Amino acid sequence: MLISETLNMATICTRLMLSSKYVYSRQKISNISSIRQLLFKCQTLQSLWAASSTQHVVLFSSHSTPEQSLGHIKKQAAVGFKTGGDHYDANRPNYTHESVDLIVSEIESTSKTTPQTGIKYHVLELGAGTGKLTEQLSKKLPENMKYLATEPSENFLGVLKSKGLNVDAVLATADRIPLEDKSVSNVVCAQCFHWFAEKENLESIHRVMAPGGKLIMIWNMKKFDHEWLVAFYEQRKKVVSKVEGSMAYLVNTMEWQRDISVSDNFKLLWNKSLPGINFTGNLEAILANLTTISAYNALPVEQRNECIEELRQVLINWPGLDLKNIEVPFTTLMYVYEAQ
Repeated sequence: MLISETLNMATICTRLMLSSKYVYSRQKISNISSIRQLLFKCQTLQSLWAASSTQHVVLFSSHSTPEQSLGHIKKQAAVGFKTGGDHYDANRPNYTHESVDLIVSEIESTSKTTPQTGIKYHVLELGAGTGKLTEQLSKKLPENMKYLATEPSENFLGVLKSKGLNVDAVLATADRIPLEDKSVSNVVCAQCFHWFAEKENLESIHRVMAPGGKLIMIWNMKKFDHEWLVAFYEQRKKVVSKVEGSMAYLVNTMEWQRDISVSDNFKLLWNKSLPGINFTGNLEAILANLTTISAYNALPVEQRNECIEELRQVLINWPGLDLKNIEVPFTTLMYVYEAQ
């Protein structure tokens, strides 16, 4: 259940803390876990209050973990991205200057062509992760532009916050965005839209967007048709099946387009495939990059190690491959939609 009221902070905290038996959503606090949830709610409310100039605060119903209390998170992502934020941040490539500049251009264009009345944030980034794009993008935007980064993993969000960027950052999911209707000019999704591409999430995203706003998607993608990467891709498909994932979580299947391609709420403006930043390293660095993939992290440790060893042997036995200097070719995929 989602409860939304316009209240001042003192009233909200009073209502939350007065009772030891019920939270505001009237769910019973029957154990220590529930009490932790109440404390988490207060922390979330304080973050949202600090992050926004509005007094409109959204209260979420209580579940078993902070991440789950925010909304629906795919099992594969919830397990695979629950920990390891520092590892992810260190072993994922950055975005090219060209692609970031294209995003900046779209954001600045929107601010000139759409009404700014009622706009609370010029940029809402969903699934911001450890802030790989957040850091690059926020530093290129005008200082007066307000930026909200949201992420469902506490661990990943902690890494993002540690970077000290000039952005607001809170826990949130695409199906429960803690903002008012038509209060966002642009929504940016880096390396994540395929996780929440379903119709109900599109409606949630559209709700907070001003008409004419831009929904901007970007992915760094390995070129899986390149030599030894074919074996990596074949194994990845098997791993996704093992963890009961969906092939829609593999970006290059393009299954994420299914609902947005028929949505009346969004119109495709353009898409591009650009040269990416190739990932270069020795054998172990390449395998470390592999373990930033959610499907592998969702496997039991023994099975994950077996998969990594299988790929290690592929690389060791690949003819002519310099194991001290392996290059993984990347492309950058971009899609930009307009909110109708």
